[in-house]
Amino acid sequence: MKKVVIFDFDGTLANSFPPMVKILKKRVKEMGYAKLTSKQIDVMRSMRPLDIIKHFKFPIWKVPGLIRTVREDLFKQIDQIKLFSGIRKLIDELGKRNLRYGILTSNSIKAVDSFLKYHNLRGFEFIESETNIFKKSKHLTKIEKKYSLSKNDVIYVGDEVRDIVASQEAGIDVIAVTWGYNKKEILKQNNPTFIADKPEEILKFI
Repeated sequence: MKKVVIFDFDGTLANSFPPMVKILKKRVKEMGYAKLTSKQIDVMRSMRPLDIIKHFKFPIWKVPGLIRTVREDLFKQIDQIKLFSGIRKLIDELGKRNLRYGILTSNSIKAVDSFLKYHNLRGFEFIESETNIFKKSKHLTKIEKKYSLSKNDVIYVGDEVRDIVASQEAGIDVIAVTWGYNKKEILKQNNPTFIADKPEEILKFI
């Protein structure tokens, strides 16, 4: 039995992938790079972040700036981003079971807080942000210490390979969800503790 569920945000709770793709295509084009096609975006869903950067020969030093501008543009559309079907029921059930739950995201705390308020999602004990996409494991460990959590009591829920890797490095169990950014095949290849195809399946793993 788990006592604390930590959620990723984009692609796990919020269906922000469609608007993010539109913003990414626009920003990459503005930076002088070739237009990203829908086929290339689909290929990216089966790749890790570093592999994407290498594959498209995108300068790694430009990545933080690109991510920042995409986040800023996405925040302007936060009230248009949909909640994945089944998430509200899942959160309600966690509350009924008196489980603690929070969020660790690469997005901003302001954006996540606005989204939760807009969709009237309550009960989240904390919202933590780690803007460096390669330091999520350290932030998971930081959360454990900050909120006095035991590794055995915690489980992370995310939609990307980097969520799996971060959890493994932090020594906690992880549920990989298949409705977000990375495809199920590459999620399975990275050996998450569990895989969920629907939000309600998360309940049986905790």
